[in-house]
Amino acid sequence: MSGARGSSSPRAADLPAVVTVVSFAVAGPPPSTAALRELLERTAPRYRAVPGLLRKLYVGADGIGGGVYEWRSRADAEAWFDARWHAQMRAAYGVEPQVEWFDVACVVDNVRGAIELGDLPP
Repeated sequence: MSGARGSSSPRAADLPAVVTVVSFAVAGPPPSTAALRELLERTAPRYRAVPGLLRKLYVGADGIGGGVYEWRSRADAEAWFDARWHAQMRAAYGVEPQVEWFDVACVVDNVRGAIELGDLPP
């Protein structure tokens, strides 16, 4: 595999160890394009300084909002999704978000043309 790595190699700096998927119910109609743009322009910059966060994708579907987060380590993710974060989400959206945790075993990166293995069990 081109770009493949085994568990004996150190994890590449841009290879996530953990992915979290956050979802929460959103009441009412979807936001207008202008309102969505304002929300993204207001909130996205704060994620540039989150320790260990490699990437955040804002996602949504009918009646659901959320995000997909790629983390350098589980410790970084756990530090972000603390009690304060949950309280802020409840205050902002009036609901308790669901957070799902996934360990990353392999990344197929078609942009870079690489396949990278994560830390696999022995």
